[in-house]
Amino acid sequence: MSTPHLAWYSHEICFWHDPGSGSGYVPVGPGIEPLRQFAVDPDLRRAEGLVKASGVQDRFTCVTPTPATDEDLLLVHTPEHIERVEATSAIGSGDAGVYAHVNYHSAQAARLAVGACVQAATSVLEGRFDRAYCLVRPPGHHAEPDRAMALCLYNNVAVAARAAQRHGARRVLILDWDVHHGNGIQRTFYEDPDVLYISLHQDGLFPAASGLVTETGAGAGAGSTLNVPLPAGSGHDAYLAAVDRLVEPAARAFRPDLILVAAGVDASGHDPMGRMMCTSRTFHAMTSTLCRLADELTRGRIVFAHEGGYSAWYQPTLVLGTAAAIAGLPAPQDPFLHSLDHLPGQRLQRHQDRVITHLETHHPLLSRTASDVPSAALSDAPSATPSAAPSPGGGR
Repeated sequence: MSTPHLAWYSHEICFWHDPGSGSGYVPVGPGIEPLRQFAVDPDLRRAEGLVKASGVQDRFTCVTPTPATDEDLLLVHTPEHIERVEATSAIGSGDAGVYAHVNYHSAQAARLAVGACVQAATSVLEGRFDRAYCLVRPPGHHAEPDRAMALCLYNNVAVAARAAQRHGARRVLILDWDVHHGNGIQRTFYEDPDVLYISLHQDGLFPAASGLVTETGAGAGAGSTLNVPLPAGSGHDAYLAAVDRLVEPAARAFRPDLILVAAGVDASGHDPMGRMMCTSRTFHAMTSTLCRLADELTRGRIVFAHEGGYSAWYQPTLVLGTAAAIAGLPAPQDPFLHSLDHLPGQRLQRHQDRVITHLETHHPLLSRTASDVPSAALSDAPSATPSAAPSPGGGR
């Protein structure tokens, strides 16, 4: 394909969201001294600054998003949930759900994060851009239809997928490589045959007992969820093997009209919120592969949305690696690579390979032959008519 037209979505107010002082997720209280949070969002401003300083952002058209409307949010979330987020933010602080602390700016930042993802998805469907990157906060993949959870207020990518369906996309593939399992995305689409959700995450990390290999969808959506719970300590080769042997064949069987990537960078070897070993080279390679897959399957239409990432010093380099790959540029210099790349865990280990091999042979979408895939899932042609609007909250 010709040089892709790229969009970069970000907003200053997204950097003003702050989950507040505490120790990890725990608010200040008896015996708990205030501590710098892992998820302080000025770190994301530093990431954008590095992308600008490197010249990579010059390859993108910068777009300032507008806040998501209630109509957008109600594609996934209940009215009570939206009201709770708005009310908690309005009083200046509090927990809007489960480990979902907010400040005065959080409700506006959350609407801007959703708005960026919705506008990016509709823009690539309309052909205004081929690829887009949304550097937004707060993250979204833990937010469920009826509650905020684990720093996530609204489910940015899930709302974008529903908006894409409303805009005419029949089938949407969501790949989530955040180190935690995206329970909110899974819950929203668990019975939807037109959204394939694939999650690469650390086995047993968060939420507890979520993202098991046996969770493959239900009802009409049976086979439309693919969980890849990689063992702690998985690194570069394990992630690339999962993309090559699971994500790519699943995507080709599903034939999406649009690809959305929940592009967290907290699976890095320096992240305090996980125990994986990815480097900027890993994210550059995965992003490059997904862009090539989009060129093959969706006429290039792909949107990346930032999710988790909590290493103050390494997150900027990881975001730069992702952005460079979207722009078709080589992997950037990584001053931290030497501390991770030589470790034995960067090579694919036998116990990691067992997870991938099991899914290759047992997951419904991968184990059946191409002739077994329903004809609707093999069609190349995008639908001209939007799908019917789903009820708020989807189903499980």
